Amino acid sequence: MVSEFRPLIEVLRELKALTQKKTSGYFFIATESNNSSTIRLSNGKIEDVVFSRYRNDEAVQQLSKVTAARARFQPGAISSTGGSASLSEAALQWLLGGFEKDPSVRVPAKPEAKPITPSAAPPASMPPAPKATLLPSTASKVSGPTQREIVEGVALNYFGPIAPLLCDEAFSSSSDIEQVLAQIASNMSTADESARFIAEAHAALASEK
Repeated sequence: MVSEFRPLIEVLRELKALTQKKTSGYFFIATESNNSSTIRLSNGKIEDVVFSRYRNDEAVQQLSKVTAARARFQPGAISSTGGSASLSEAALQWLLGGFEKDPSVRVPAKPEAKPITPSAAPPASMPPAPKATLLPSTASKVSGPTQREIVEGVALNYFGPIAPLLCDEAFSSSSDIEQVLAQIASNMSTADESARFIAEAHAALASEK
């Protein structure tokens, strides 16, 4: 299950715990501003960090600006990648505990208590009305799990295991399919890729009518 948004410091503590357990796999982070980050772990060692189009040290810099996020870990074997610039010692130390001393990571108690707003989210993700909108073939409205599954299937080709996390965020933020697709596409690294994803999603949705 995808967790609710939490202060970044809690998400990073979860990452730190995984490194201490010598775990291997992908640690996916989705932010409130619809950005995504992937951290690869191999036997507890952080191999690399990607944040949107940034990598390693630049990615960690972007991650340090995040206030709240949610995360998902997918265990699995990870191969070491030589070639790309590795993380600096400073960036590694920040990820492995330095964030605890970084005042910018600490979130005030009041915004943290705001996750009571998820009570407003369920109506968006499990509305009874959308099902009715699918029957009149109104492609502009999200109609329910079937449409969600189609879009998620296309997104998997672009994002891999993090696709469900991004789709969950997009579908809970809007009931308009165009806005949903645009939000998911905003995580692409190029405009070309975004346009290709939206075109494929439209084609997949049209074929199911």
